[in-house]
Amino acid sequence: MTKQLQDEIIHFTQELVRCPGVSGDESNTASIVVQEMKKLGYDTVEVDQWGNVIGTIHGLKPGPVILFDGHMDVVPIQTPELWKHDPYGAEIADGKIWGRGTSDMKGGLASVICSAAFMDREKIAGTIIVTASTVEELMIGAGLQKVLESRKVDAVMTCEPTGIHNIAFAGVGRTTVEMTVNGLTAHSSKPQLGDNAVYRAIEACEKIKNIPRRLDLIFGNEVIELVEIKSRPSPGNGFVPDYCWVLWECRMLPGETEESFIERFNDAIKDIDNPNKVEFKIGEIKIKSYTGEWIQYHDFLNAWVTPPESAFRKLAIQALQEVNIEVNQVVFRACTNVNVSAGSMGIPSLIYGPGDLDLAHKPNENIEIDELLYSSKVYQKMMELIEFYKNQF
Repeated sequence: MTKQLQDEIIHFTQELVRCPGVSGDESNTASIVVQEMKKLGYDTVEVDQWGNVIGTIHGLKPGPVILFDGHMDVVPIQTPELWKHDPYGAEIADGKIWGRGTSDMKGGLASVICSAAFMDREKIAGTIIVTASTVEELMIGAGLQKVLESRKVDAVMTCEPTGIHNIAFAGVGRTTVEMTVNGLTAHSSKPQLGDNAVYRAIEACEKIKNIPRRLDLIFGNEVIELVEIKSRPSPGNGFVPDYCWVLWECRMLPGETEESFIERFNDAIKDIDNPNKVEFKIGEIKIKSYTGEWIQYHDFLNAWVTPPESAFRKLAIQALQEVNIEVNQVVFRACTNVNVSAGSMGIPSLIYGPGDLDLAHKPNENIEIDELLYSSKVYQKMMELIEFYKNQF
């Protein structure tokens, strides 16, 4: 691993962190990704209609198409007063780069963009695609799916933070469930003349809270968690609320469908008073991309698994072993773009990247520089090993 590559990864990670952008506002980040890919000599660099940046490197030997993905967007800063370093300063201290997106996941994105470009093309069998995808934080998988729909890809690696010893071969599913409750408004001095939708929502929430959580020996426990609640009228002074909206965020086990999941919610509330006043539906999101295109998103992602016999999984494990990393094969408990590539589209997929998922979305997010650089060795070794597995894809 050359000093030039090490410096490029560190400096480009800092540059990305200094360029904030939430979902739908990745324009500036995309511009510097395009600039970096062109500077490093990618064969082609494209930007699609949703703003995904797609860099392609063609090896000098025939082989499969392997895509490495990282998203450009980050979550907003909620509590700036809790940060010890400027959240967008990308300062280096204590052997770490500090700032929003260092672990989630601009470090991994910078590492793979640079690593692919520094590869000797005589060692690459097939084609390497590196995508810097959009809107992942709000619309997991939507950006990558747009890329995959227009090209044939044999395997996908997303560079989300697993830590250098962990590689994820499976992941839980995810959905949001919107609960709406209808009542009847009245003056708050005479609540008996109305039907308080919040009280109805509270009763329904208690029932849902007590739904038995399912357990899988590999995937662990499912999650059904209340994350947001709103009522109407708002402001509510003087009114009995006639409407309440509740959002449940869930992590699902394999085998769940939209219909089966919603049915469990309906079964939970069947014994409350007037259950017909409570309705459930899978969440929908609509945002405008930085290119001006509107993106509509149906928020249901399947759990996924890439089995041991997969050539891509065997290749990745060998790559880690050859750079002297003790490998832990794990299930990813958060959701990523591979919930679409593997869970919906059936493409063999894995998760491997530098950083600590426990630091994601939190104050004082950071990434260890040694880990950031070590991930580059793994990505390059994976690219070298494609030739030995190419006939198995």
